Formats: sequence, structure tokens, C-alpha cells
Amino acid sequence: MSQTTRSSRPLQLPKRSTLFEQTCDRVGLSAAAREQLEAYVATLGKWQPRLNLIGPKTWADVWDRHVVDSLQCLDHLDTADEGRGWADIGTGAGFPGVVMALAKGIPVRLVESDQRKAAFLLAVKTATGAPVTVVNSRIEFLPPAPVDLLFARAFAPLPRLLDWCGPLIDAETALILHKGRRAQDELDEAAQAFSFEAESFPSIIDSDSVILRLRNLRRRP
Repeated sequence: MSQTTRSSRPLQLPKRSTLFEQTCDRVGLSAAAREQLEAYVATLGKWQPRLNLIGPKTWADVWDRHVVDSLQCLDHLDTADEGRGWADIGTGAGFPGVVMALAKGIPVRLVESDQRKAAFLLAVKTATGAPVTVVNSRIEFLPPAPVDLLFARAFAPLPRLLDWCGPLIDAETALILHKGRRAQDELDEAAQAFSFEAESFPSIIDSDSVILRLRNLRRRP
């Protein structure tokens, strides 16, 4: 059997982690939603050998490193975030956008410029029934259509992210962003061009990371 054939084999689905089950219990995730998340991760395992959607070393820890890391966004939602839909930019493997769509049943636009990754996201939609729309485009080229809540995980430094996200953001949009140890530096840099209210929450997965929530974003004159 050739090396190419071996490398295209689906990855074995890791067992659901204890932290995943505990997090699902804490946020009130139904058994059906958990099954949908498992279908999502199984689909990721089929496509991962071809597209390298997540870091290969993180597959064994996919439930915590990617799924629970996404689920923690639920801790920072507001009931006002549900009118105009949500978006996940540079979504790649679909974290956290697919997880949020399955957990809350709220439509999420998954913005991904890579055509192969967009094809994977369409496969996820088919496999899980997630209420997502896959948008295969660079975000800065989208027509203006602000959302209530915008997610981004490992996408771009904050000043650049806010510049690019203009079509999806207005003063009523909240942003929930996964950020690393440079979060405060990025906030300081972004504040030179934008005014906003920011809250920072420790990540439950990585002690060097935070979840930022930004509100009332406006470009400075």
C-alpha cells in the first residue's frame, strides 16, 4: 500500500474527554447536540489527513484543545447577541463557529477564503445539520451586512482584524476573540485607530490565553 493511501486514512476518533462532558453539563448542552459535535469531529478526522485543518499534535486532545476551547465562548454571550445572526471569520476548521451553531442553534456565517477548507465546512454542514452558511471569500471583500456577534480564533492581530472586518461590524456588534499572551499589546495598538469597550477573561484551556469581548466599536476620526 502506498504512502499516499496510508496518509489519507481517516483519523481514529478520540473518546470524548471528561472536561468536554463536564463543560456540556455546565452549559446545558443536550445529548443531541453532543452527538452532532461528535459527527463534526468525526468529519474533521476524515479531512484532516488531506488538509491539515488543525495542528497534527492536537488531534489526540481535540475535545479539549478545540471543542471545549470553543464552548467556553458560551460563557460570554448576551441575549442581545441573537437578532442579526453570527459570523466566524477565517474559520478554517470551523472552531468556534460550527460549535457555536450546534450549541445554540443560531445561524452562523463561516467566512473562509480557502476553497478546500470551505468544501470541508460544507461537508460538516451536511454531516451535522449545523445552521451555518459557508462564505468562500476574503472578509474584506464582503458586502456590508453587520452581525450581532463575531468570532475569531487565531485569525489575525487585533488591529488588522478590525480593519478587515468592517463589512460585518457596526457599533452594535459584539466580538468574542481568542487571543494569546500579546492580548493587551494588541488592545493597546487597536485603540490607536478604534474606540471600544473591552473585557478580558482567562481561558479555561490555556493559561497563556484569554477570551476578549469587545463592544461599542467605532473607528476614530
